Amino acid sequence: MTLEHHTPPERAWFRRLMPLPAPPQVAPRPTADADQARARFAGLAARDADIPEATRSVLLEPEGGASATVVVWHGFTNAPSQFGQVGDQLRAAGYRVLVPRMPHHGQADVLTRDLATLTDAELVGHANDCVDIATGFGDPVWVVGLSAGATLAAWVAATRTEVRRLVLAAPLVAPKGFPLPLVRAFVRYPAIVPGFYYWWDPRKKADLGHSPYAYPGFPVPGLMPYLRLSEALFDHSVAAGHRLERVVLASNPGDFAIRRDAARDFASGVFAPHADVFAEASVDGALKWMHDFVDPWSPGAGTTEQVVAILAACLGIGEPDAGGVLVPPLVPEQPAGA
Repeated sequence: MTLEHHTPPERAWFRRLMPLPAPPQVAPRPTADADQARARFAGLAARDADIPEATRSVLLEPEGGASATVVVWHGFTNAPSQFGQVGDQLRAAGYRVLVPRMPHHGQADVLTRDLATLTDAELVGHANDCVDIATGFGDPVWVVGLSAGATLAAWVAATRTEVRRLVLAAPLVAPKGFPLPLVRAFVRYPAIVPGFYYWWDPRKKADLGHSPYAYPGFPVPGLMPYLRLSEALFDHSVAAGHRLERVVLASNPGDFAIRRDAARDFASGVFAPHADVFAEASVDGALKWMHDFVDPWSPGAGTTEQVVAILAACLGIGEPDAGGVLVPPLVPEQPAGA
């Protein structure tokens, strides 16, 4: 299904009243060929020397040529292990897959408070590094992100001309229950952001019982760099600078972590005018999946095969209904605005 256009987000009163400083700028340094790309990835991987093997950045290459290079960013407080099995299946299908570890994620101490030191400049530099690597292989560059990872995917889809297709899976634009003016105020005035540590499940706290690699909570300031980037895109102070072949928002009725209405307004306002195909892929609510529908350790996730089918449908390389998971099925040939 295609999405209707919404009121342009730059008209929102709270964005006019609370302008943001210019976001960080990082000059692209695209690699020139596959050898350079692999060498640059080795540099990225070297940053993981003290990181457990399961949560390190990974580059998965198929035998022979690749149809595309897909950069996949994991979710907030998770790690590349979240997409490990999915990446293996995409590689088997003939795609090169880069699953980078986002800064301050994937540490052995899952109770670390290190995310409190994360900055938007780190995120921009990291995201650019990943696209620089992907570019050198010479194949189409597609980007996918879940939750906060979707923020990075959106950022490079808007700012890097090498990116051709984008999948925004449950993008973190506003946490559930957060009024958009409050999100903007937190981003504009970081001194007012609460400094406490938030447990994903306050009843279980550290004993979340899900992935052994995901953090069971986070310091609230660690969210702000992602929201800083999404707000810059939302108000068009950073605008999509090129046309994309395809942009799909993947949403889930069982998602109680993010505001789906804000994610929809973000995707349609930022990308619909710049996409040849723009659509929303909606998971069948009867499946009762949760925000993290990818991690194989999550109790509210699909199977690896289902997740791969969803991504394939969204990227335009698979069945439009993802084997019955998406309702209604995507219509990949329908142009944006039709």
